[in-house]
Amino acid sequence: MNEAQIENMLRGRAMERIAVPGERDAAVLIPLVEKAGETCILFEIRNASIAQGGEICFPGGQIEPDELPEKAAVRETIEELALAETQVSVMAPLFEMTGPGGRRVSAFLGEVKNYRDTWSASEVERIFLLPIDELLACEPLTHDDWMVTVTDDDFPYELIPGGREYPFRKIPRRFYFYKTKYGVIWGLTAELLYRFLELLRQQGGE
Repeated sequence: MNEAQIENMLRGRAMERIAVPGERDAAVLIPLVEKAGETCILFEIRNASIAQGGEICFPGGQIEPDELPEKAAVRETIEELALAETQVSVMAPLFEMTGPGGRRVSAFLGEVKNYRDTWSASEVERIFLLPIDELLACEPLTHDDWMVTVTDDDFPYELIPGGREYPFRKIPRRFYFYKTKYGVIWGLTAELLYRFLELLRQQGGE
């Protein structure tokens, strides 16, 4: 096989992203709800029987094959909050970031209309609302740390330069923590919340 053959084979090819094995990209919605004249953000507390049970999160989940991230965020919100399709609309794309597990997470801002405290009990333990103005007035606790590569005992160190002394990269990461009366918001949810609130402040929302 020569260069011309290879070029012909790959001409017009779009860049392909290689995902983490066994992981699909995910999408979440930061849902806005109007209550008693205030604009609030809706949070879920995950059902104890599912992964990361008891943690606070935004509606969202894995993107199905051939599904657009925005559609996935809306679909998951409808399923988790037991809503009609007409109740959910996307207001704006917000962020695309890499989660701790390596998968790409797309976040959108959305509106939930006529919300009546509904949710799917199989996925959600309960929900709560926090006013935007209240969240803008508080600062999260932060902690700077590292994400590191952890290898198994049978890792083939003999195949890499330096063996067990190989300098695997340590990835710096800032963790955010919001203390609320419903529990602590942390992890990816807290980071997305922080970025969103900072975006509002930059746009004059404070």
